[in-house]
Parts: sequence; structure tokens; C-alpha cells
Amino acid sequence: MEWDSSDSDLSGDDEGFLLHDGGPLPFPVDSLLQSAPCGFVVTDALEPDNPIIYVNSAFEIITGYRAEEVLGRNW
Repeated sequence: MEWDSSDSDLSGDDEGFLLHDGGPLPFPVDSLLQSAPCGFVVTDALEPDNPIIYVNSAFEIITGYRAEEVLGRNW
């Protein structure tokens, strides 16, 4: 999967949370979802079966699943 960032004016560094294929997310996940007290899961609606591309720390704590165990999957 590739994101078209040619018309995007998103700023920030390219480090942080990665898609299951290694690409950076096209929005500032750190400030939006990571610090949230509830679990968040982001899926890729453009791919078959909507694979999981992001989970925050609260998801890992609540469910007991590590991000590495769920990224790229869908139940």
C-alpha cells in the first residue's frame, strides 16, 4: 500500500507508527491516538478484509495482544 502525499501539507517527522508494510501513517498518530485512554484500532479499508494497520498502547493493555500480533490481520 502506498499513500499519495503529493497534495498533502502534513508536517512532522517521518518517524513514529508504521503501517504493517513499513510505511508511515499520513497523520500525526502520536498526538491523536497514542495518548488516548481507550483502545484504538485503525484498519485499511482499501485492502481486502480491512487489515489492521495501527493499534495504540491502550489497545495492547486492554486486550493483552501486542501490536506485532495483530498488525496485518483482521478477525
